[in-house]
Amino acid sequence: MNPLLIVNPTSGASLNSNLLPDLLEVFKSQNLEIEIEQTTPEDDGQQIAAKASTNGVQLVIVAGGDGTIEAVVRAIANTQITLGIIPLGTRNNLAASLNIPNNFHQAVRIIKEGQISSIDLGKVDGYYFLEVVGIGLEASLFPCGEDVKEAAKKNTFAPIGSIFSGLKTFFAFHPHRLTLRLDGKLKYHPRTLQINICNSPRYGAEIVLAPNAKMDDGKLDVIYMNRSSKLDHLRHLFSAMRGQPFEHELLRTYQASKIEIESYLPLEVHADGTCIGQTPITIEVAPKALQVLLPTPKLLAEFADQEGSNMREDNN
Repeated sequence: MNPLLIVNPTSGASLNSNLLPDLLEVFKSQNLEIEIEQTTPEDDGQQIAAKASTNGVQLVIVAGGDGTIEAVVRAIANTQITLGIIPLGTRNNLAASLNIPNNFHQAVRIIKEGQISSIDLGKVDGYYFLEVVGIGLEASLFPCGEDVKEAAKKNTFAPIGSIFSGLKTFFAFHPHRLTLRLDGKLKYHPRTLQINICNSPRYGAEIVLAPNAKMDDGKLDVIYMNRSSKLDHLRHLFSAMRGQPFEHELLRTYQASKIEIESYLPLEVHADGTCIGQTPITIEVAPKALQVLLPTPKLLAEFADQEGSNMREDNN
């Protein structure tokens, strides 16, 4: 059975009417025969992937952004299906975390010549995530951020109201006392604005919050600032957005395979940008739960040489 290509035609900052014909031409040049399905407002890719799983498809390729990849993964997690990624989104955090280039000619090369590897997923109350769980301030702000992102795609003035709503939420939010239990043993009682549980190094607006996180180590990275001010929190966020290390005496980082979080007052929780409820929650790693095609060292070296050649040509 041919591989299935799931395409999100609205991925990226702008629509590209030539996207599908260009993709098909690249697959044709690599002698790869595929079946094609496109996402719709009613199906973000999860139902398409679930149907492919029941039909015995062995390779599902996603051409889209992080949200489309995450929707498909929720349908093929813990199966024998292999995932291929062609990053076409605005941020492409997952591709960057897995060393898959944004150049879709190179991404298709990985589909054909890459190596199948197993990576971890996170799971919170039965919901799979690839990037991050956020508890507290970030989760409360996420709906405003999504409104701003969608309005920006449409080039409207609609985000102004969402921006003011986000600012109101930010200034009104106060630190909360939490109970944090790691692997059923270590127990902490931080007072914090938010806690992040990361499976990948990057998420959101290219935020490198967990630079040392690995997606195949059987652990999740726990990050928070204890008793910090909002200014400290913002400094940490802006450093992460620039990909710069942030050293602060109040910053706490841990690794665990199971994290239990309780709070005196219920706090909002998001997983990869989807609001999934409130505390208390239990977050666990699902080790080696996803098979994915990744670049070999040989391909990475070849792509680096191509990038160097292109830069030299641009400078001449």
